[in-house]
Amino acid sequence: MNKVDVMTASRYASSHGGRVPGAIAHPSQTVRAPYCREPYVQVDLDGTTLHAKAVSWDRTSVQLKWIDVQGSARTAWVPAGKVRRIHRDESSWRDPYDDYAFYYPGR
Repeated sequence: MNKVDVMTASRYASSHGGRVPGAIAHPSQTVRAPYCREPYVQVDLDGTTLHAKAVSWDRTSVQLKWIDVQGSARTAWVPAGKVRRIHRDESSWRDPYDDYAFYYPGR
């Protein structure tokens, strides 16, 4: 796995207005994950690996949420083809508000 460069990913998202070019959102068809149960994902943006949570998605795009190195929450829409689901333990950061029982059933 590539080293996660959160600052580069943050700059990339902010320089594109929070949306990766080519990503299209259709609000009437968008699905949201239940709060505190969002799937963890990895996305590669221009050679930069970002770990985030998928908070909503449609057929072509995924809205990501992550915390940057300054502790600020960031979001961006990216093409669904760039996103790969990962386990919570594989993520470089973990949301402190996660539903622990959801991610670790039987523990």
